[in-house]
Amino acid sequence: MAALDLLGGGFLAAFQFWYFMTIVTGLLVGVVAGALPGISFVNAMAMALPFTYVMEPTQSMLFLGGIYVGGVFGGSISAILINVPGTPASLPATWDGYPMTKRGEAKRALTIAVTASAVGGLVSALVLTFLSAPFASFALKFSQPEFFAATLLGLVSVIAIAKDQPVITMVSLLLGIAVGTVGVDPLYGQARFSFGVPEMESGVRFVVVMIGLFAIGEVVDLLATDRDLRPKKTGGKAIGAGFRDILNVKGAIARGTGIGCLIGMIPGAGATPGAVIAYGIEKQVSKRGKEFGTGVEEGLAAPESAKNATTGAAMVPLLTLGIPGSAATAIMLAAMMLHGVSPGPLLFIMDPSMVYTIFAAMIIANVLMIFAGIGVAQLFSTLMRTPPAILAAFIIVLSVVGAFGVRNNIFDVYVCLAFGVLGWGMKRVGFPSAPLVLGVILGPLAERYFLTSMANAKQDWTVFFTRPISATILGLALLFILWSLVPSLRGALRRRH
Repeated sequence: MAALDLLGGGFLAAFQFWYFMTIVTGLLVGVVAGALPGISFVNAMAMALPFTYVMEPTQSMLFLGGIYVGGVFGGSISAILINVPGTPASLPATWDGYPMTKRGEAKRALTIAVTASAVGGLVSALVLTFLSAPFASFALKFSQPEFFAATLLGLVSVIAIAKDQPVITMVSLLLGIAVGTVGVDPLYGQARFSFGVPEMESGVRFVVVMIGLFAIGEVVDLLATDRDLRPKKTGGKAIGAGFRDILNVKGAIARGTGIGCLIGMIPGAGATPGAVIAYGIEKQVSKRGKEFGTGVEEGLAAPESAKNATTGAAMVPLLTLGIPGSAATAIMLAAMMLHGVSPGPLLFIMDPSMVYTIFAAMIIANVLMIFAGIGVAQLFSTLMRTPPAILAAFIIVLSVVGAFGVRNNIFDVYVCLAFGVLGWGMKRVGFPSAPLVLGVILGPLAERYFLTSMANAKQDWTVFFTRPISATILGLALLFILWSLVPSLRGALRRRH
């Protein structure tokens, strides 16, 4: 009852005019920033940090929290409409969301995506409100071996997703991991694979690779094939999603939400592994698993609900332990420290009104996200009515500006264009590019966690199997691999008989 009373007080505070407008403003900024490739909502949060100096501590958290919630979904708008993920976590939205757009079902795909994201975010906000303490005690047991196991599970799930083409998927994934190794060794600080080029010593940013492979490569393919992306109409109305469509994917939303909540509370995991793992599991359990990648609604709903379910879950270790669960919550931690607020168990005792106002704001933001997401998506969907040449020019300009804005470095633009040519070539020969991007994103993380774990354990590799949680996660990774091999083994047995 005490928690409900405190939550009621939090809602009263959050619905005050200035607090409410702060949430709405942050939400809109996040959705727009997430939808623009190369900008990213994390960069938007970093740029918004100075503006929180003049705000109250609670108001600053509501502003950054709104950007966080809106930004995680916003990346899916450009992913669904133009096959350019605004954030790494929105990459799975291109696999089934963009094929729906090519069928003229952009409005339907966006409706399913925003509904799934809102449900996942809302459930995770409720988890944050009522289950912070037990979740925090579980997250506290995670160390470097567990982080490595979770990242490895994300990498393995990529292979399970494309089990019809395991060999070329593995090659693409390993190529991405190799690209991710360019730069400085995370443990010894030595430059590697830079080939004497100073700009390469700072590494190849995954955002630049992602923009090149998907944006530039898609533009070239769009112009080469002269596709018509304008929404098809039925009975004078654009094809949209109804209540029945949402009910049909309720199982995918529920599974994605559960996975997102579990992954999100792991410090450092973030939304990308949650979305990828949710997609992989959904492909295994869905009756239409073999059709995934052709515009299946469950393949869009599961990762969308999972990535937004990580938002509230990632704030559990932040507020209860003072440990940021993602890059976004690290910025929120900085804002709290700047205002002299120390997150942790004592915060629930010293200032419970602030804590429960944040809880209430997260719930409100996820409800409002439905309207904000649809409104911004409607603006972006006007792009679909433009001629292909104008649309291609817009995407190229946006891509070049986004690639340059990552580090204000013209070298990143050259890298982006090079990967654009590579992406178009891979698309023409049917070579999957998504595993390459995920290899660039997750490969360096897995390497860093592995090297740190080995250094802490004095080069004893059994540390990954003697710790119960890491051993369990690695066991799940093994099951993923075996599960992905089942169709191939069945086909071989049938051919033999």
